[in-house]
Amino acid sequence: MHNIYRGFNNFDNHEWMWGSRQVSDQNTYFYSFFAYMSADFNSTIIRTDPRAINSALYNAISATDVRKSLWDPTGTNTAFPTPPGGSRFPYMNRKFLSGGGSGSSIGDVPIMRVAEMYLIEAEARARAGGQDAAAASVLFTLAKQRDPNYVLSTNTGQALIDEIMIQRRAELWGEGFRFYDLKRLNLPLNRTGANHNAAVATTMSVPAGDKQWEFLIPRTELNSNSASVQNPL
Repeated sequence: MHNIYRGFNNFDNHEWMWGSRQVSDQNTYFYSFFAYMSADFNSTIIRTDPRAINSALYNAISATDVRKSLWDPTGTNTAFPTPPGGSRFPYMNRKFLSGGGSGSSIGDVPIMRVAEMYLIEAEARARAGGQDAAAASVLFTLAKQRDPNYVLSTNTGQALIDEIMIQRRAELWGEGFRFYDLKRLNLPLNRTGANHNAAVATTMSVPAGDKQWEFLIPRTELNSNSASVQNPL
């Protein structure tokens, strides 16, 4: 298993299959993934609003799962890095760290990695029907690497699918999958009952199939293509 405390910013991570390498002389400063998702880059958004996990998801992760230590439920753990003058908040992360410290947002970005392949296979087998044992076996291969106390799941049907999806959310947190998972599964967004601040989040829930799931077509495309029809406003 890769070292989860190294900041998830290095293309040479043996688990990465495909990624985007950021070279040191092309610092993108505030236009970088790490300018918004890292725990330590010195940007206003990171100093005042560090990225945090949904508390309901955090509580669903086993206490012996090493991934759980990537988030601080108290917001007081000084082992979690912050930029100079940065605030601490409950459930803040240390999964993503800038490759150049607080003054640089440089960092390589994963696009595809081995863990995702296990999760894809486990979910596919579970949803196919009649392959619960095979799905649980695939999931075990990954989950045991993250949690030494994990035991082979005896769940079946929807319960097994739900377990796989929790593992997927924990493993791929912050890597850009959740929005698309909700869309492909036609599930609602639901941030209620967790650690979200409604005044900051603004949108706490979006029903499945709502027009908000569709991006608007750019005006330039509409102007250039008379056959284009704008998505619902």
